[in-house]
Amino acid sequence: MKAILPAIALATSGLLGLASFSAQAADGTITITGTVSDTTCSINGTATGTPADKSITLPSVSAGSLSTAGNVAGTSNPSDLALTLSGCTGAATKAIARFENGPTVDQTNGYLNNSGTATKVQVRLLNAQMQPINIMTNANNDISTNSTMISGGGASVKYFAQYFSEGKATAGTVSTSVQYTMQYQ
Repeated sequence: MKAILPAIALATSGLLGLASFSAQAADGTITITGTVSDTTCSINGTATGTPADKSITLPSVSAGSLSTAGNVAGTSNPSDLALTLSGCTGAATKAIARFENGPTVDQTNGYLNNSGTATKVQVRLLNAQMQPINIMTNANNDISTNSTMISGGGASVKYFAQYFSEGKATAGTVSTSVQYTMQYQ
């Protein structure tokens, strides 16, 4: 019996050593880079560093206009979702609003989920060229191809919003939100 205990202890410590070794193995390295810009702008007359919230109301549409998946209706006016930049300082020459992926974003298509009473309705954002923005992938909202030029210390960064049907919509309210961060280059 005395001879078995040291053998068990030796075997157990050997197995624990192997388990520790395999837990420390790495499968690769993720390298993260980025840039912190020196550019700041006032947004819609709000002081730099102060939240520049914006509320818009889409036009009322009938549920019949959203009767089939993929239908769109009720696009906002060009001035409704404009972010007016002024007093810009720093070296950047272009800007976009980077929409943040969060709990209101559909993880399948990148559109905004409705928390109102209408069913089968989402809201999608469009860039200034009226192309739908996928918030998850940033498709059609890339600073290199979809940005607005900053000139004379200011710019008007324009977006649109519209209803998007996930199927046969029912009448009711539509409500959603998304956070954004201005990105400069």
